[in-house]
Amino acid sequence: MFLFSHGRCAGRTWFLATSYPRRFHSITWICVAYRCIRPGFDGSCMLIERIGCRLSRKLVIHIGAQKCASSSLQASLRLYQQSAQGSMEFVFMNPGQLRAVDRSLAAKAAVDWTYLDRVLAATGSDQVVVSHEMLGNRPVLVRAIAERSLQNHGFQKVVVVGYTRLQSSYHISAFGQWYFRDRKRLRADRQIFVENDLPWELFSALERSLFALVLAGKDRAWWGNYRKLRAQVAAIDGDVSIVSNHIPTRQKPYSLLSNFFDLVGFQTSLEDLSSCDVRKNASFDPVLVHALSVHFSSIGQRESCFPGPHEGNRWLFRVCDRLDADSDLTDQMEAVFSPDFSQRMVEQINRRCAEDNHRYCRRMNVDPAYFRSDPNDDTALSIDQLLDLAHTTASQRNIADVDAINRRSEMLLMRAARLEIIST
Repeated sequence: MFLFSHGRCAGRTWFLATSYPRRFHSITWICVAYRCIRPGFDGSCMLIERIGCRLSRKLVIHIGAQKCASSSLQASLRLYQQSAQGSMEFVFMNPGQLRAVDRSLAAKAAVDWTYLDRVLAATGSDQVVVSHEMLGNRPVLVRAIAERSLQNHGFQKVVVVGYTRLQSSYHISAFGQWYFRDRKRLRADRQIFVENDLPWELFSALERSLFALVLAGKDRAWWGNYRKLRAQVAAIDGDVSIVSNHIPTRQKPYSLLSNFFDLVGFQTSLEDLSSCDVRKNASFDPVLVHALSVHFSSIGQRESCFPGPHEGNRWLFRVCDRLDADSDLTDQMEAVFSPDFSQRMVEQINRRCAEDNHRYCRRMNVDPAYFRSDPNDDTALSIDQLLDLAHTTASQRNIADVDAINRRSEMLLMRAARLEIIST
């Protein structure tokens, strides 16, 4: 809906329009000037040439979090930008440059704004998105970006947007992407088993990781993250808001890009956003994950030619493509490393995070159904009970079966890796 007013100045007619489009959360003022206006046959005006200017710009700061559909959303926004004919601009922020600014802010030292100013000054659209998933853990940096955009770059409104997921799901996803090749984390998880007189060799790296997380009690606290972010944003002199949602799931699916536009109040130039809704959820082959976790867990301080976390993802995916199909090995892995132990750990994590998630949902207006884990056993286990469960699980396993799986997965990994190396 539009309300118009008009006038004349130096032979030109101007119109000031107050816009209330469907996707906008707040009023947007647009000043548009036209040249060479002549009457139509019915007495109305016909507008020939637009020469106008904008009086409203919105910056959206997408803060992730990691493993919360950030890659999918970023790919979707890039694709939309290509189709949107300038109605929206997307910028994937340089993490090194962001860390440099963040370190200066933390040290209360002089900040070099060159990179951030260059990025914001280069944008010309009314709707701009800057994005990096590391921002979810850096509320002071988010505040600095918001303030800089409002005070120095002509933005009238800033929206901070982030996505979340169930903590157990977050951890399992992070393990399958990074932790299985993180030597420091693998060593720490193994040490937990050693300290509690548990045979770590009888557990998969994922089982050890989940067990260590349950004992440590250090979960991703979404409410804590957003409470800190809200405190920083409250100190900004300007129009800044925070919105959030749980990522889509198989049980509760939705269009991520469409939801993003609704949350931030963007107006779309496309009738159907589904053509730009990208899903990037590729995962590494479980045989590669197991083989590399065994490799990094057993080499101690020795060097390895295999990529660590955040390294060589494309190369590892090509290695996955060269892995020989071995359904018998997959079946053996599922039989030896029964999912029962991991599921009990998942239930403990979900139960422990339930109250924090409830507060997050209530404050950020998120559907709490996304965080319902529907556990088989809602009883919180004590540390002694957790240790008893781990001892019982170990007693039901055979080290010879585990060694056979480790050798077979290592052979398949080395064969696939060699094929990839000699092919380039």
